[in-house]
Amino acid sequence: MSDREKRFLNSSWAKGFAENIFPAINEERFAVLYSSNGFSRPNMPVNVLISALLLKEMCALADDELLSSILFDTRFQYALHTTSSKEQLFNDRTLSRFREKLYRYELETAIDLI
Repeated sequence: MSDREKRFLNSSWAKGFAENIFPAINEERFAVLYSSNGFSRPNMPVNVLISALLLKEMCALADDELLSSILFDTRFQYALHTTSSKEQLFNDRTLSRFREKLYRYELETAIDLI
């Protein structure tokens, strides 16, 4: 990334999100969704998943638009702390599976983790 591109990135919304919102997400809150045996862990950190859901709502995006933004927009990758990944781990089912876990947990317990 050129110095000019870095300046634009650092002056975008992504920097504030990456530095303030992303680290404030308490992943332990969501541990109840996964088994402690190590075989039921999420395929990516929960703070990345929650951050992606927040960005989806903040930007009023459909799932496929969010996925495209994560795959091709450096600002989204910076906000999600995934710029160092050679390949973005998101796919079209990542968020829907996570939302399903959240929904099932809420149905069973009446606790909304979000």
